Amino acid sequence: MDLYLLLFASYGLCFGLMNEKLPPLNRLLYAPPLFRNEEGQNFFERMFECAYCTGFHSGWLVWGAFWITGVESAGSSLGEMVLFALASSSFCYVLDTLLRWLER
Repeated sequence: MDLYLLLFASYGLCFGLMNEKLPPLNRLLYAPPLFRNEEGQNFFERMFECAYCTGFHSGWLVWGAFWITGVESAGSSLGEMVLFALASSSFCYVLDTLLRWLER
């Protein structure tokens, strides 16, 4: 049960970041000229276009938040965190793709 909670929490964060539901955070991340490419996009603008990429980062963030709060199922090793982040990235990608397909 806790795995599903973690995965859906990760997708919630991923969705919020990708769809600019957290305006102060999005403005903060878009503002500095970090790692701009030739089109003028920075790292975060490029990342927020990809559910797989954003899902990975939201996965380790959610795992860390659950680990800090003491939820036992969050695991305790760096390897478990990386594995959960990878599971989160694929979950976010599949769910985002499915929901986009259903919206059409």
